[in-house]
Amino acid sequence: MFEEKNALRGTEIHRRERFDPGPELRSLMAEGRMSVLEAEEGPGGRTGWLATGYEETRQVLGSDKFSAKLLFGGTAAGRIWPGFLNQYDPPEHTRLRRMVASAFTFRRMQDFRPKIEAIVEATLDDIEATGGPVDFVPRFAWPVATTVICDFLGIPRDDQAELSRALHASRAERSGKRRVAAGNKYWTYMGQIAAKTRRDPGDDMFGAVVREHGDDITDAELLGVAAFVMGASGDQVARFLAAGAWLMVEHPEQFAVLRDEPETVPDWLNEVARYLTSDEKTTPRIAREDVYIGDRLVKAGDAVTCSLLASNRRKFPDPEDRFDITREKPAHVTFGHGIHHCLGRPLAEMVFRAAIPGLAHRFPTLRLAEPDREIKLGPPPFDVEALLLDW
Repeated sequence: MFEEKNALRGTEIHRRERFDPGPELRSLMAEGRMSVLEAEEGPGGRTGWLATGYEETRQVLGSDKFSAKLLFGGTAAGRIWPGFLNQYDPPEHTRLRRMVASAFTFRRMQDFRPKIEAIVEATLDDIEATGGPVDFVPRFAWPVATTVICDFLGIPRDDQAELSRALHASRAERSGKRRVAAGNKYWTYMGQIAAKTRRDPGDDMFGAVVREHGDDITDAELLGVAAFVMGASGDQVARFLAAGAWLMVEHPEQFAVLRDEPETVPDWLNEVARYLTSDEKTTPRIAREDVYIGDRLVKAGDAVTCSLLASNRRKFPDPEDRFDITREKPAHVTFGHGIHHCLGRPLAEMVFRAAIPGLAHRFPTLRLAEPDREIKLGPPPFDVEALLLDW
């Protein structure tokens, strides 16, 4: 119950006002870089913390004094979903991540780049042929994200649309029964892909893992890796692309620089990633022993959630916390830090480097089709529900 209560409050804390932290998170940021979210009474009571400082977040995520396992409370206590890398600690994490990382080599990423660029161009062609106004969430963000990730994983094109719908419904359906049904459908299909890859590994991510480490990875782990990579990567990339398109229409003059003078903004992607921070927070980390984070004593058993959004906004403390695409070397923790740093970051960044400039070039007059209508955001993470644009 301890982590569940903190997770529930964390959802409220990380609700946004457009791109920015909402009032509750800003209030906590004003209190300091480590805030108490929940404290159990009595001897040995545990404390739930929120880290909002950049250095504090890096310290927590980079320390071996914290565990990523859900150790206390709830039905998931002590359970690790096979293949879900973000729930493992060393040495199990080291073993599994090493096997999966073999599919993300520099050579494989470079070989895959032309396919990403072709997917982006084909998607933009479809949008241009349709004519505006167009909802860029289902027509730009999700098609680019899911096609790229599915192709990388080796999922046949004929199956991708249905799989994408199941994945999205498992997160977005308001009916719990429908979410469960969609989730079961998604898991069943990913199990079939894992079994097929085990029998006949192709030249895709899962094929690379099976060929190089087939004797060392279990069927359950292979299924979990398949579900985890598809779910985390597809969802996060789609959310980033939708938010990036919205940011573009809010700051046309800055993206005109990216379009017309790209050599003058070499760090633009880091600034976009820092400012958007499409995943607001991490799952809680549990202290294995007493440890000081900044000037606060975190005791063994305490849970620390890191606010990536707050940490990124503190890194460059401008008076208005402004977006500046010309900012030099904007460090950020959008993809995490430490041993659980996002494994798919190189793939995600290749998508962003193709899609965002491609969008800026293709539609230089991109604008909100209904500028007076409020853009609705789903619950955290940063989820733009609809984005009707014209040009």
